Amino acid sequence: MFIIVANKGKLKWISGVFQAEEVARQYMDLIPDELKVYHEFIQIENITYPFYIIERQESPFRFLDKDEVISLFDHTDISEDEDEVHFNIYTVDSDYRPKKPGTDYMGALRHDHVTNESIEMYREEGTVFLSRRRIL
Repeated sequence: MFIIVANKGKLKWISGVFQAEEVARQYMDLIPDELKVYHEFIQIENITYPFYIIERQESPFRFLDKDEVISLFDHTDISEDEDEVHFNIYTVDSDYRPKKPGTDYMGALRHDHVTNESIEMYREEGTVFLSRRRIL
């Protein structure tokens, strides 16, 4: 999988996800120069659609398969802060590219904000909860 990741100070986003390297490189060429300086072209081995992007504050993006997502939910502890978002999880099941190359439209991807409530529901229902929430 070929992924175009942007980091601009405290901001980070995914500008594109592509199965084919040539398509990814063509898209990278469309990113305006003033934005291109914040972008990095990466390749993730041994991952296919669907896969999942994990976003945590102050951490790089993680790219997981279904079993790794289940393990992440299994190993995420409830926090004392009821409003804490443990992580955001994005489900990617096909190539993704924003209409304006290089910009942050990750909100258009199917995603969920994982909170204590999500972890508690997962502990009660298991993967049925993840399927119902359209995470898996």
